[in-house]
Amino acid sequence: MAEFAPVPDFALGPEIPESGYHVTELGGGAYGITSGMVNTMFLVTRKGVVVVDAPPDLGEALLVGIGEVTPKPITHLIYSHAHADHIGSAHLLARDGLRIIAHELTARFIQEARDDRRPLPNETFPGGRKELSVDGERIILEYTGDWHQPGNLFIHLPEQKVLTAIDSFTVRNAPFFRLLFTPHVPTYFEAMDRMLEYDFETVVSGHMALFGTPEDVRTNREYLRDLRTAATQALREVDLREAASAAGVPDDNKQARLKVWIDAVVARATELMPASWDQRLGGNDIFLADNLNTVAWSVFMD
Repeated sequence: MAEFAPVPDFALGPEIPESGYHVTELGGGAYGITSGMVNTMFLVTRKGVVVVDAPPDLGEALLVGIGEVTPKPITHLIYSHAHADHIGSAHLLARDGLRIIAHELTARFIQEARDDRRPLPNETFPGGRKELSVDGERIILEYTGDWHQPGNLFIHLPEQKVLTAIDSFTVRNAPFFRLLFTPHVPTYFEAMDRMLEYDFETVVSGHMALFGTPEDVRTNREYLRDLRTAATQALREVDLREAASAAGVPDDNKQARLKVWIDAVVARATELMPASWDQRLGGNDIFLADNLNTVAWSVFMD
């Protein structure tokens, strides 16, 4: 049986009751809701509710949680991006008159997926920015680059000082697997700088039970920089031919030589990473090798 370090208390977040959800008031009519594995937010306005995403891990609990806060109807659903783990229960919210808003790239992905659980948006925009006014509440949608998936949005509530950046990072925890499966590592790194340009006090990042702060974004950015520093040094130190020879891999097995080399790079980079991250982020022992593998390839190729 695999052994993992216990998750530190600071990385756990609130205990999730048997209902399967926990609601946190974020201020100014904004609320966060989490299942413990995913989180998102909603905004109560004078006449209704604006919801960001509809994760299957919440499912019906999203509606129940909103209903405990307000009896007002859901009038708007904003898709942060197209991935089913965040909008795969959107069909539960669908009704006549619901405005479903997304970037046009997100709409394209959903159309290609032909997934009835993800209704097509009925309002899209092609550029980098769209501003909504819902019952006097400002909601700013911005597409600044493919830091997770083409069409992924920063969703900013300036009056509430809430920034929703789904799948940008994991609050007080190491990023899942390969930096949350980002397709373009340099853009993902840049996204941390971009997030800190917003005026916010709370960040909703999409996974686990915690809602973060600007300091949590800065911590993740520092972690990324350490990953890049360690990977860069390891790439300088580990020679492909020497690694393959030490492992006894023959010259004609190019695939195996490449695999042995990158594994050796990751192993060396792991040694170079500050040990303090095990005490600063939950799950670092679980995801460190995956994240270093992704960053090392980026340093090598980008």
